[in-house]
Amino acid sequence: MEIKKIAICDDLDIVAEELWKNVVEMVNKHNYNAECKVFLSARELLREIGDYFIVFLDIEMPEIDGIEAGNLIKEKNPRCRIIMATALRNRYKEAFKFRAHRYIEKPFSNDEIEEALISAMEEFPGEECMDLYFNRGKHRIRQRDITMIRAFNGYSEFVVGELVLRSNISLDELEERLDDRIFARVERRYIVNLLYCQKTKNGVKINGELILVSRRNKKEFESRYITFDTRYRGMIKNE
Repeated sequence: MEIKKIAICDDLDIVAEELWKNVVEMVNKHNYNAECKVFLSARELLREIGDYFIVFLDIEMPEIDGIEAGNLIKEKNPRCRIIMATALRNRYKEAFKFRAHRYIEKPFSNDEIEEALISAMEEFPGEECMDLYFNRGKHRIRQRDITMIRAFNGYSEFVVGELVLRSNISLDELEERLDDRIFARVERRYIVNLLYCQKTKNGVKINGELILVSRRNKKEFESRYITFDTRYRGMIKNE
């Protein structure tokens, strides 16, 4: 499972250390596969931001403040979840421009930190990556970007945009590894990403191809499709 990197960015080392301890405590409490690092300036953070999944970002900092840093972070790493930390509520609205994920207030509350961290770690489906192959080259692909998977003798094909990549993993094993909030088995040879599906009477249409849902998979597919449509579709599209 991919390690999620979490950054704490605050120019006051005492405050940064306090927040770091609280975040690490919550990471351990929930058994997240994550690691956490402190940065004492936005400039220092921005040098490494491509590696980070979550940032707890102070608003009031010298040189580059949290609002400017937030905009730069979203340019460099759009998938990064930014949790703004400040005592100044009147500056929250400035963070709407880059869609900050959450806000926590100083002095920090453990409950508020925990809620923000859980939301950032668990809310967005399909973030985990897989190693797939194209022309003998290995590619690191985010699960959410996989449109569908087809089984062949001895290997599986993964449709990702205009590319078709391969892996020797069977569909049965993939069902255990893929994020079941967005993937569903529709028949013996196909797993589809519900984000890209158009539901029809007896199946799904995906990339112009009609795939019938087998009788065996119909009940489970219908349940997953309804859950995805009501809970996750809008969230992913608006990210």
